[in-house]
Amino acid sequence: MMQRFLTAILTFLGLLLAVSSAANAQIYAGLHGGGNFLQDSDVDGSGINGKGETDAGFVAGGVLGYRFGVTDNLSVDVEGEFSYRYNDVDQFSASGFSANSGGYVQSFIWMANGWLNWQIGDSGFMPYAGGGFGGVHIDIKDAAIAGVRFGNDSDFVIGGQLGGGLGYQIDEHFAVSLDYRFLITDDANFQGLDVEYQSHSVMAGIKYLF
Repeated sequence: MMQRFLTAILTFLGLLLAVSSAANAQIYAGLHGGGNFLQDSDVDGSGINGKGETDAGFVAGGVLGYRFGVTDNLSVDVEGEFSYRYNDVDQFSASGFSANSGGYVQSFIWMANGWLNWQIGDSGFMPYAGGGFGGVHIDIKDAAIAGVRFGNDSDFVIGGQLGGGLGYQIDEHFAVSLDYRFLITDDANFQGLDVEYQSHSVMAGIKYLF
C-alpha cells in the first residue's frame, strides 16, 4: 500500500512541476498548527498481534517554497516542510486483553510537497489539494502497558501525505488557510514490534509571500 501511495504522490508532483516549469516563481514562508489524530495502530511481532490507541494530540510546523502562476486563476506551490506531531498513548489491546498504557509518541517530519491552487475569481478564496513525501523520525517515550515499562525507542521511516484546504488571500503578501493532512508511513519498528503510523491533522496556517 505504501509503495502505491508514494508512486501516486510522485506522479502528481511530477505533473505539477511540468505544468509550472515555465512560470514565474514567488517565494513564500509559512507556519501552521492544530490537532493531530493518530489512527489505531496495528502492533505485530514477537508473537504479539494487537492494537494501540492514542489520545488526540497536536501538530506544528513550517514551510518554505515557491508559488508558480500557471494561469490567472491557477497556481502551483512547491515547498519543503518540517512538522512536529505529538500524541499520548492511551490503551493497548490483544487477543481479548485490554489495558491502559502510558507514554507518548512524537514524530519529526520532513516533506517535499506540491499543491495545486485554484483562485475563485476576485473573492480572495483559494481551495487547494496536493501531497508530498519524505522522511519521518518517530519516537516512543516512557512506553508502559498495565504498569509494565518498556522504555524508549525510535525509528526512521519513509512517509507520504495527501491533503487539501481552503486559503484566503488577505492582501498582496499575507494569506491564511484551513488545512487537512493524511499522513502514512512504513511501519516503524520498536523493540522488535512493527507498529503502524497513520495520522489525520486539522490545522490553521498563515503564509507570507515575498
